[in-house]
Amino acid sequence: MRYTISVIVPTLNRSKDLSVFVESLKAQTIHPTELVIVDAGAESDLEQELRMQLQDTDIQLQYVRSIPGTSLQRNVAMEIAVGDIFFFFDDDIILEPTYIEETLPCFDLPHNPPVGAVLGTFTSPYTLGRVQQIYSKIFRISHTVKGDRAKMMGSSDIQWLIRPSKVVPVPVCSGGRVAYRRECFEKEKWDDFLPGYTMGEDVEISYRISKNWTLVQTPDALLFHKKSDESRDARPERIARRIFSRFYIFNKNLPKTPRNIGAFLWWNIGVVSLYGLSSLREETPKATLKGIKRGYHLCLQQVRKGSVK
Repeated sequence: MRYTISVIVPTLNRSKDLSVFVESLKAQTIHPTELVIVDAGAESDLEQELRMQLQDTDIQLQYVRSIPGTSLQRNVAMEIAVGDIFFFFDDDIILEPTYIEETLPCFDLPHNPPVGAVLGTFTSPYTLGRVQQIYSKIFRISHTVKGDRAKMMGSSDIQWLIRPSKVVPVPVCSGGRVAYRRECFEKEKWDDFLPGYTMGEDVEISYRISKNWTLVQTPDALLFHKKSDESRDARPERIARRIFSRFYIFNKNLPKTPRNIGAFLWWNIGVVSLYGLSSLREETPKATLKGIKRGYHLCLQQVRKGSVK
């Protein structure tokens, strides 16, 4: 089946990284119909620069401005995107030339329910040291594994696959390397209550979508994540958002079985201990403790609002 393709990229003050991404998009063996950029950064010449960069291609540019918020920016993009398939990428990604070509056939695989999302695979995945890997497994903290079995743990954190041997079903997808059918969003939107470049908005929406669609990961659609240092929140804020986002996702989506509740409490013990131990090796341990405190303050605020089930 022939699909029209929208590539969607939220961005925030990363014009150099975005330019590198666009070059990798131009090098694709199958070009998208359009590139939708939702810019929440400072006023700049970014739109002009992108139009110049794309002028020798058949890729149409849709450029809009927005207030910051990854989920919100993606929702804005979906309102104007024209494609049958939405490819979502971060702005500091570099695609292998066959990324789109390798992704599209996965949507036609014979799964029940049909394939709704296809997750790509990193050429240089982030891996933990042996001790931290064991620690993460024990405390149900997000980590990567070899093999073909990914899972969402009872803590709401994820066991991600490094590179499966074949196209395999996965429980959730990460937002910077995934393609969705347009139909997946007929009743679902990205949850913009999870603000900024937080850890979890991609897991949250893909978990909801997985109730009606099959999600898969392909080892053949490859990309590299540069992990830009531009426009990243300070460590205390990242810690706070991680703690709060896991609480929010667990509360909103997971069944409150004794096993899941126990896993979530166990996760909190593991994360706080991990951050606490790491703070002893830092020059400013108070910053880490500040992040932990703020994270649980946000959780407490949510409880006081009466929004905890």
